[in-house]
Amino acid sequence: MKKILLSILFLSANVFGQNSHKMGFQESTPYISDYPEGIYLTKEDFIKKTPSPTTKVYPVSLYGREELPKIMKVHNCYFFDRSNSKKIKNAFAISFEGGLYFQIKAILKNRNKEDKAQSSNQANSFVRTIMGGENYLYTEAELENKWAAGAAANLGAAGGTIYPELINRKGIVWDFKNTEFNIFKSCKDYNEFIGDKLLTAVQNCEEHQPDMLEVREAISEIK
Repeated sequence: MKKILLSILFLSANVFGQNSHKMGFQESTPYISDYPEGIYLTKEDFIKKTPSPTTKVYPVSLYGREELPKIMKVHNCYFFDRSNSKKIKNAFAISFEGGLYFQIKAILKNRNKEDKAQSSNQANSFVRTIMGGENYLYTEAELENKWAAGAAANLGAAGGTIYPELINRKGIVWDFKNTEFNIFKSCKDYNEFIGDKLLTAVQNCEEHQPDMLEVREAISEIK
């Protein structure tokens, strides 16, 4: 069983690596958080940097229930309570072994009011912070437009072929000043965010989604 799990994890890691390479992303060193280790149950706890350090957690793959080996630093995973093996379902963030992870449910709950159409079918999972500074923390998550997804569902079999194309890895920043998440739901939306901060980073928007390499490079300059 463990050999099968490790094979799946290896495959998942390779797929993520391939996607990152496809988008031009090269992460030389993982972002190391200065947030005290533990669970941040609310946004207020996170802002004050006051976690619940008594609850010990462990990461689990999206496709299994066994604890991930420490060498596996996955971007997207679930966390379980070590004392009772129950999935963490209601938290804002978790600081774990140097990594800072936001729960997708918390991202959607505390997003900018213009981003309400975004949703996820893995809302209880967590995504790791990729980079951060005094202004922003940056991560990415697979999100969909729920209105477009609903329209696709109404198309029956034809919609079934369209639906996977509606789920995209989208850039997300935690804005320290405004204490909210901003989701780059499209190239146009990203341009509206970056335009008054780094004009040279505005994209031509040849596709509906922005070029993720360019997004990451821009965030690294303004973070």
